[in-house]
Amino acid sequence: MADREERQAEEGEEEEMEAEGEGVMGDENGDEGMAAALDEEPFVVMDELLLDEDGESWGEYESGDEPDEPEGSESGGEAASEQFDTTLPSRHVYLGETEELRGRTVQEENDYVTLPLLMHSSLMNLVLVPSQTLPLSIFHPLNVSMLRSVISRDRTFGIVHSKVAQDGSSEMAMYGTTAEIYEYQEDDSTGTLSIKAKGRQRFKIMSTRRETSGLLVAEVKILPEIRMGDPLEMMRLRSLDKLTLPHPQEAGAQVAHARHLACVRTSNSWRVRSRNAWLTPWPPWIYNQYDDLLLAQRVVNEVKRSTMIKLDNLKLPRDPQDLSHWAAINLPLDDSHRLALLGLNTPTQRLRYTLSVLSKCKMLTCVQCSEVIGDTADIFSMSVEGPQGTFVNPGGYVHEMMTLSKATSLSYYGRPSTEHSWFPGYAWTIATCSDCHSHIGWKFTATKRKLKPQKFYGVTRKAVRAKLVWDGDEGELRHVI
Repeated sequence: MADREERQAEEGEEEEMEAEGEGVMGDENGDEGMAAALDEEPFVVMDELLLDEDGESWGEYESGDEPDEPEGSESGGEAASEQFDTTLPSRHVYLGETEELRGRTVQEENDYVTLPLLMHSSLMNLVLVPSQTLPLSIFHPLNVSMLRSVISRDRTFGIVHSKVAQDGSSEMAMYGTTAEIYEYQEDDSTGTLSIKAKGRQRFKIMSTRRETSGLLVAEVKILPEIRMGDPLEMMRLRSLDKLTLPHPQEAGAQVAHARHLACVRTSNSWRVRSRNAWLTPWPPWIYNQYDDLLLAQRVVNEVKRSTMIKLDNLKLPRDPQDLSHWAAINLPLDDSHRLALLGLNTPTQRLRYTLSVLSKCKMLTCVQCSEVIGDTADIFSMSVEGPQGTFVNPGGYVHEMMTLSKATSLSYYGRPSTEHSWFPGYAWTIATCSDCHSHIGWKFTATKRKLKPQKFYGVTRKAVRAKLVWDGDEGELRHVI
């Protein structure tokens, strides 16, 4: 008798879940394709997932307030205020008119290919990440000749992190990234070649050799991108698939397997995950730690909570793999962390690694003297690509720069200049550490009174370091390598 009542209770709960799913997620538009509906659905930023008190199921997403805008960027200011065009920095218009190259070169995963490596003093300590934009101005004849040859072939070369060892020699990392040229300009009068390249695929160096011309060439293995998928895929109750979809009446077989953020935002999805986990010896929270969609949402939540980045104004990737690369590019991670991420082949691992570091980043300090320069809560974005961008100055020196709304312990040298400004409409002033006087970055001030924000700061990754705060250290700061 007790078993019969228990079964009746479970059947009633399933009917209730199904009715709730149909009522909340019903669509009046008819039989449109589910895949198209998912693609058209805008990215929705949610607050952190909360565990129930019993730790057995996830709470629903709830939207929260947006973070405050940086100083001078309030939307409620003067009616005639002018907002900065955030697409300008990503176009690198300061390089002048460039010729666009069409097409895309994709190497097969796990293939062994030969790549020329661009080794330049300005590129030392640079860790190129897939999807990262890399502008360059090349003057050395050997490198110009190499890039000309690359442009005429497949437009692809390699970038590998290197640094000077104690004995004065150059040490190269084991992992690197292919860079594909998509725009270029050559100045015949000076012999300068300016290019815009994009990071594409990760690789592992197998061997290197130096040709008679002095060019460094490497035999590399293209690393795979492995998607682990839903950890509960193999033991899920397929009869409940329709309750986890935004539009239950369109619950086709191909849609049930769709890995998309829209599929984890339904009202019943968390209860269904718990029901599926009952078929395994592990509780649901174990599987939630390895679900790439949930990890991607947690990264978005952490960025939204700990910085001033306006996610609505960014081209934020929707795919966990692309988001893992975006986080490595734009968040305050040391080179050691970036190199570790390059060696990981799954977005699940990269997102978990990023979360473990990002949650402990609290402030930015000077590399030379450890003076506090800024707070990670003041990081905001002046570009649609994110708060951190890669730029090149007229001398060909490459800077990775992060934008802050506030900065401290800085001294300024020289008058504001608009020459070769990376942010059109802003004048730059050199900023140094007020304690050790090492170069930190620049202060940018608007040349028009109505341009918002009126000022901001750009700090270079080579000059500042994100210090990590660990729970239980009572405020003590230490690095994680």
